[in-house]
Amino acid sequence: MKALAPVLCLLLLTCSSRGSSGDADAIYNAGEQEAQLSPGVQPVRIGEGGAAFAACAGSGVVVNLSPTNESYLSLRAAPFTEASEVARLTNGTALLLCSHSLDQRWQGVVVPPAGGGAADCGVDAPIATARGYTGPCKSGWVSSAFVQARAG
Repeated sequence: MKALAPVLCLLLLTCSSRGSSGDADAIYNAGEQEAQLSPGVQPVRIGEGGAAFAACAGSGVVVNLSPTNESYLSLRAAPFTEASEVARLTNGTALLLCSHSLDQRWQGVVVPPAGGGAADCGVDAPIATARGYTGPCKSGWVSSAFVQARAG
């Protein structure tokens, strides 16, 4: 048993040092040469409230846009400022509130057509399990600072 301990220690040292610095340096250097990373697309999740609630259980409206600073609110493909813009929303645009980011800074929304509602977008009824929204209405992420929840 005493002879086995040094052998195990040598084996662990050999395994832990194999490829550690060279591979890490190669990965790091390759990352420097790539273009700026994009957050990609993160679908808005519907049905997060469970099977007893509508797929998008809340509604809201775009508010607090300033004509001098922000003339529109960007609807983004993911909950990040760097994510691509899907659409531009103006003050008063109706929203269906479906999910939010972990830090609460982003609201995952579905945008019904003008004068439409949750039924037009297929999110008025409960769904069995939470999933990403696939249409037919536009969906994406907006800054929570510009969303006011409303009753009904």
